[in-house]
Amino acid sequence: MTRVLVYVGVLIAIMAATEARPKSAEPKCKSGPVDLVFIIDGSRSVRPHEFETMRKFMIDIIHELDIGLESTRVGVVQYSSQVQNVFSLKAFSKPEQMVKAINEIIPLAQGTMTGLAIRYAMNVAFSAEEGARRNVPHVAVIVTDGRPQDRVAEVAAAARESGVEIYAIGVARADMTSLRAMASPPFEDHVFLVERFDLIHQFGLQFQDKLCVKDLCLESDHGCEQICESSPGSFHCLCLPGYTLHEDGKTCTPIDLCAEGKHDCEQICIASPGSFTCDCNTGYTLNDDKRTCTMIDYCSFGNDSCQHKCVSVLNGFNCRCDEGYSLNDDLKTCRMIDYCSFGNDSCEHECVSVLQSFYCRCREGYTLNEDETTCTMIDYCSFGNDSCEHECVSVLNGFHCQCNDGYSLNGDKKTCTMIDYCSFGNDSCAHECVSVLKGFHCLCNDGYSLNDDKKTCTMIDYCSFGNDSCAHECVSVLKGFHCICNDGYSLNDDKKTCTMIDYCSFGNDSCAHECVSVLKGFHCICNDGYSLNDDKKTCTMIDYCSFGNHSCDHHCVGVLNGFYCRCNEGYTLQEDGKTCQSDNFCNTVEHGCEHKCVSTPGSYHCICPEGHVLQDDGKTCGTCRSSNIDLVLLIDGSKSVRPQNFELVKQFVNQVVDQLDVSPKGTRVGLVQYSSRVRTEFPLSMYQTKEDIKKAVMNVEYMEKGTMTGLALKHMVENSFTEADGARPAGKNIPRIGLVFTDGRSQDDIQEWAKKAKEAGITMYAVGVGKAVEDELREIASDPVQKHFFYSADFSAISQIAENLKLNICPAESQGEVEVKNPCACESLVEFQQVTMSTLDQLTQKLSAMTKRLEVLENQLLTRK
Repeated sequence: MTRVLVYVGVLIAIMAATEARPKSAEPKCKSGPVDLVFIIDGSRSVRPHEFETMRKFMIDIIHELDIGLESTRVGVVQYSSQVQNVFSLKAFSKPEQMVKAINEIIPLAQGTMTGLAIRYAMNVAFSAEEGARRNVPHVAVIVTDGRPQDRVAEVAAAARESGVEIYAIGVARADMTSLRAMASPPFEDHVFLVERFDLIHQFGLQFQDKLCVKDLCLESDHGCEQICESSPGSFHCLCLPGYTLHEDGKTCTPIDLCAEGKHDCEQICIASPGSFTCDCNTGYTLNDDKRTCTMIDYCSFGNDSCQHKCVSVLNGFNCRCDEGYSLNDDLKTCRMIDYCSFGNDSCEHECVSVLQSFYCRCREGYTLNEDETTCTMIDYCSFGNDSCEHECVSVLNGFHCQCNDGYSLNGDKKTCTMIDYCSFGNDSCAHECVSVLKGFHCLCNDGYSLNDDKKTCTMIDYCSFGNDSCAHECVSVLKGFHCICNDGYSLNDDKKTCTMIDYCSFGNDSCAHECVSVLKGFHCICNDGYSLNDDKKTCTMIDYCSFGNHSCDHHCVGVLNGFYCRCNEGYTLQEDGKTCQSDNFCNTVEHGCEHKCVSTPGSYHCICPEGHVLQDDGKTCGTCRSSNIDLVLLIDGSKSVRPQNFELVKQFVNQVVDQLDVSPKGTRVGLVQYSSRVRTEFPLSMYQTKEDIKKAVMNVEYMEKGTMTGLALKHMVENSFTEADGARPAGKNIPRIGLVFTDGRSQDDIQEWAKKAKEAGITMYAVGVGKAVEDELREIASDPVQKHFFYSADFSAISQIAENLKLNICPAESQGEVEVKNPCACESLVEFQQVTMSTLDQLTQKLSAMTKRLEVLENQLLTRK
């Protein structure tokens, strides 16, 4: 941090020095590499000549720097309401390139979003992609003349935490609290505040002495015994390799690495100044690594005479036998160990010694168990070759076969036969005896069942099972059954179901309409709408009009199964199917049409002359259908408006509302206030009367902050004209009107969202007062701009603007002229089809109502019969 502070101080001191002294021919002072980024205020409060002073400030510092990709890299960032990367740390390696780019900077002339600029420098300008280096100081110099319009404390703290050292230079109106919130500590070295831009070079005077420092090792009596090393404004002593510096900071003492344990010798360490060598004890030799030791291998000399193995020991060797052998008394030869002789083998039958161990062995007819110690007699039955039908019994060195209970062994001594108890002649079965294991049981012939005594038999009654499926009667026979029918019925081909005899099929019924068979006979019936005559065979159609209850206004006409009503000429039958109404409805009612009444079946409607539009009352005519819009007003609540003028703005809004016909189906009004943020005061769906809207407007509280008009337009497009906020669906062709009221320049971009508002079908009005920028108002206003753009120099005249402002527009006005649709166009054909289908649906519903009425009358007649 000290190194960075000195370096930046050097940079700033350069400017003071260059202003106070004439240029010298002396070479530039060398200093360590650093990444330097200027963050300059390009807001509209910085005047052109002040911006030129700031431009010269950066150029003069660059001329005094050791510029290069391996030394000092410089980047420049300009900010206002947005951030502009003038050039990055990796862009240029020569001062003249940087000076050219600085001279081409155009001030942004907008707001003062300092926090946004610091965040950009931290995340982008000081990134590796933009040329920032690791392990090189990162320094930011911020020059500003005003209070930030966003938060700087948190983002500046994050930048400092990431390793950026920040110098804050404030001019004129700059806020000291904000400068201290941005700068790195200590503030007396990093915060500077001057009265005007031409004084910004003065703060560098305190760093003049740090630009070029003396080499005190050469120009003073340093007193170092061995080595003197210079540093800016100071020096310190060092020692040669192998020596250490005393507490006096000047004299040196040889380092004994052996005594300090700072060696890696395995056995013996021999010290020298700052170094050491290693040696080994007697009987050992030093290895090639000059650190470790290895014992001398006497076996390698080839004179040991060992039968198996030679093992070297310190200053000699001895012989060793392989595993499973023991060394003889001559200490050279070996013999195999007899493990069975130890008496701990635990073998059940016999122990056999082998190399390094022993194993157990069983006598003939036995096999060794899994414990490898005990023995079990061999089970010859387990080999699977005994051929016993039932059971195999093992014996020593063999086996024999055995039968299960109820069986006897055959002569082959292997197979078995079940004992036949029926052959004993004592079964007493009526039909048949069947032998079973260890006994017998009786069995009956087919078609019989065994009785409870388990010996005698009875013929089976198949009808009693309930699964005969006979429609009428079941008759049992041996091994089955058959079906028979009741009197008057015949058995069908399925031999189960029965059908009543059809006497009509004999062809001698003489019925005029229909013959109906009944049990053992028939009778005649008539079709619907007819009655049977006295001869009980012929039929006559029923005359429903003769009943006298048809209630027809004019005429009753009898038809099959009912009647219908008919009206005299010039009248139309109504939906109730009874009453008649004159075809010219306009002549029979007080229609109230202002221009002309047109009769329709059972009703009428009013029409207007060409060039006029029928109003919402359905009777009067006007030049357009007024009071039928969705209106959202965006009012400026920034601090420049001031409280007393904000009250005039609210009166302006209410004066506009007074001109509107507010109702749920007419005009809807929403209100949005904006400053540095946006707030919906009430949406389109909230109020439905002028009185409620005007009362709500007067209760709106003044926000008193910045002027983010672009943000307000974005809020209007994305939220205010949604169906959720009360805007009516676009398909209903309700005009959408947006009115923006402002008194100054926007602190953000308005072009994007002004364009999107008009592309969304919103007709935009722009009303400006005082310092409002005409170009911005024209950007917001819809075409033709002269019709949608209003301006007044002061707030006292805005009431006249409200009088001149006409928001009750017709659809034809919003389009400029009335659109004449092509009747052959697709949308016209679809519209005609939809109208035709709707009319057909209405006629179908009327016909359905008449049919239902006829059905009611028919049911009433049948009930009376």
